[in-house]
Amino acid sequence: MALSSGRPPSAIAVVRVSGPRAFAVADAFGAHGLPPRRAVLRSLASPVDGAAVDKALCLAFPAPASATGEDVVELHCHGGPAVVERVLADAVSLPGIRLAEPGEFTLRAVLSGRMGLVEAEALAELIAARSEAERRRAVRLAEGALSQRAQAWRDTLVALSAEAEARIDFADEGDVPQDACGLSQRCTALADDVEAALRQSRDAGKLTDGFRIVLVGPPNAGKSSLLNALAGRDAAIVADEAGTTRDVVTAEVELGGYRVTLCDTAGLRTDATGVEAIGIGRTRREAATADLVVAVRSPDTNPVAVDPGAVLVWHKADLAPPPDAAHCATSLAEPLSIARLSQRLTALVREGMQGSEAAIVTRSRQRSALVGMVDNLRAAAGELPLELVAEALRLARHDLSRMTGEIGIEDVLDDVFGRFCIGK
Repeated sequence: MALSSGRPPSAIAVVRVSGPRAFAVADAFGAHGLPPRRAVLRSLASPVDGAAVDKALCLAFPAPASATGEDVVELHCHGGPAVVERVLADAVSLPGIRLAEPGEFTLRAVLSGRMGLVEAEALAELIAARSEAERRRAVRLAEGALSQRAQAWRDTLVALSAEAEARIDFADEGDVPQDACGLSQRCTALADDVEAALRQSRDAGKLTDGFRIVLVGPPNAGKSSLLNALAGRDAAIVADEAGTTRDVVTAEVELGGYRVTLCDTAGLRTDATGVEAIGIGRTRREAATADLVVAVRSPDTNPVAVDPGAVLVWHKADLAPPPDAAHCATSLAEPLSIARLSQRLTALVREGMQGSEAAIVTRSRQRSALVGMVDNLRAAAGELPLELVAEALRLARHDLSRMTGEIGIEDVLDDVFGRFCIGK
């Protein structure tokens, strides 16, 4: 058993019990004879001393039609810390009752077949989601985006394997097509489809890691003040003294539903020494690995060379207009100019993150299995004896089963269920 809702205090706290003694727990608290899948109001009494504990909505889900595939009871209590602690403490005093481990309810759902491993991984991502885009992708995966694609691949693999085996077993009977070229082409087409999904998912991690925007420019161009304006808070120190920023200062924001890290950096100049020179070295490294570089210039500074793909910003535009239309004019004195820059950056972030949000292969475990599947399909499409073609197709099915968790699930349980907490 465990608390399955948010940490108290809260309006309602959901205490969930799963396993063969779930209904016994309800009985022990005085919630006798719960009807299946219907909420009823019951007064809960302590099984330890008989004291009144709370009035709660109680639900019973008999196996196997429950979230975990086992008998499940949910007690929807008031969410005060004292109420929750009393219910949990009294329940674990009963024989055979213990607190659930992190992720154990979901683990039991997977082991009982109520949830696939891929959906469990998507649920982990949903719980860990920190931006709207992460949430959208996790919901899509939890609803079966990858599982449905995998089932289509499996159906094709089974048909290919059946044809290869039939050619081996009934080659002399004349009623089995012997179009080896057609079989090879279908193996290639399937391999191409899986590879397309892998390519589409190449930048899947960027959605979780966040889009990185690095502000570069000469000292006193206004990078720190611009970062603060975009972030809506004082994340970086702003001063008239040149070289104030010596290290990389970051601020996380959300643009267009995507998590973005803004990076303020040391001003670029050629005559810097000591600590400032070290900071400039870090600036160049950040710019080299950034998803987007914003080159900040201003009327009172000399421009520095930047990557051709950088967004050009003419800051402090209230002092002088930008030199050309390529520059986005901004000024702290004109909030609308900051909003326009934010809108432009949002559009570029959306463009850069589309592939990441559309990804369906989000874990290295999944990618490794599918790469093996592609390799075996390519082998099956080659000029091999039919026996070896059939074996390559069998290995491709094995790789797909590893990806979905039908084979080798014990190797990934800790990886999946050790990362998030359901019910605690």
